Amino acid sequence: MDRLTVLGHALGEGRLMFRDRAALRRHQDRQARAHLRWVAAHSPFTARRFLDAGLALSQWRELPPVDKAGMMAAFDTLNTADLRLSDVLAVARRAEDTRDFTPTLPTPRGPVTVGLSSGTGGNAGAFVVSRAERLQWAGVVLRHLLPGFPLGLLRKQRVAFLLRADGGLYRSVGSARLDFRFLDLLRPLDELAAELSADQPTLLIGPPSVLRALLDAGATAQPERVVSVAEVLEDDDRAALERGFGPVVQVYQATEGLLGLPCPHGHLHLNEAHVHFDFEAVGDGYLRPVLTDLRRATQPMVRHRLDDLLLLSDGCSCGLAARRVLRVAGRQDDALNLPGGAGRVTVWPDFLRGAMNRVPGLREYRVEQTGAADLSVMLHPLTPETRPEACVQVRRALERSGADATQVRVIAGPLAPTPPGVKRRRVQRLWKGGVP
Repeated sequence: MDRLTVLGHALGEGRLMFRDRAALRRHQDRQARAHLRWVAAHSPFTARRFLDAGLALSQWRELPPVDKAGMMAAFDTLNTADLRLSDVLAVARRAEDTRDFTPTLPTPRGPVTVGLSSGTGGNAGAFVVSRAERLQWAGVVLRHLLPGFPLGLLRKQRVAFLLRADGGLYRSVGSARLDFRFLDLLRPLDELAAELSADQPTLLIGPPSVLRALLDAGATAQPERVVSVAEVLEDDDRAALERGFGPVVQVYQATEGLLGLPCPHGHLHLNEAHVHFDFEAVGDGYLRPVLTDLRRATQPMVRHRLDDLLLLSDGCSCGLAARRVLRVAGRQDDALNLPGGAGRVTVWPDFLRGAMNRVPGLREYRVEQTGAADLSVMLHPLTPETRPEACVQVRRALERSGADATQVRVIAGPLAPTPPGVKRRRVQRLWKGGVP
């Protein structure tokens, strides 16, 4: 039954790939009206938000946003399954410790899957999803990611997931022609590389830093498609993965939901058939999303502000109405805050990434702001050539961003390996003094 449900969602997704923007908006309005009526009746926190703002449900676009911290603080009255955050965290942490991600929590509406997400912003979050929500999610992902769907289902497909956690959903809906394999990120890289080379998956899904490390460890898989998840996909990673594995596409996903999927031309688009997006401009063309999930009911997301920074395009050659994402540029709270000519200025992570990509021989790096005017630049390899060139490129990037590089102390040193299962963050602001 689960297989038929997932297949039904996958086939139905084709009707939601709108080519007319007005038709997409009408679809969103219909979904929002029905969904918000149900959510307001079952989520006391959501109902209180509308009441406190003096807004009717039809005015949901005007509702003041809530962020992840606010969502977690109100979790017990936000969720619609009578769950307590303490119980959710206990089950999720036990799963992380034992590496058994199958346990669920019972609720009046059936068992729910729970999990943890630190996110690239480092703020711990918990998520809960029902069985129905997971099956719908699986169908949407299958439709957009499986090579040659639906004809691709007529031949054997082997899907390899390189993830920190495995809920077991995909294996439960697998079949003789659709085989799902979970590879635990906490296992040694050489073991993962050997297993990947032996399995030869047709679809390979994982964080770009892990996939690139597997290439370095000798993985020789040749999938039809590589799917980057969980981290910012940077240009150097994309190029290396395409050389080593094959064509690369990106999925934009967070604790808050499935937010972006590749189009038939391989470009990332917002998942606007299922999620409504508003945007707050933060400067230099970067936008911060405020989303409303039009289907998620167990843990509603209504006017939820993300910390992500996006760059959008006006259109795409595929013709889809959903907006194209040029870049998921990281988190706003990772933007550096440094002295400039007339006060302090913001230096976006993208500028630093571009600078480091110009350092010959550099394989990996991390830039951290540790003080009001202090940057730590960690390099691999750290050599007599990479150290001075990295410092030069960082200072040039600061100057292009309006910072006064003469006031900034830049210290270069060796880069320690990222622990297994931890998301890579190449640019990070650790210093929070004077910054909201």
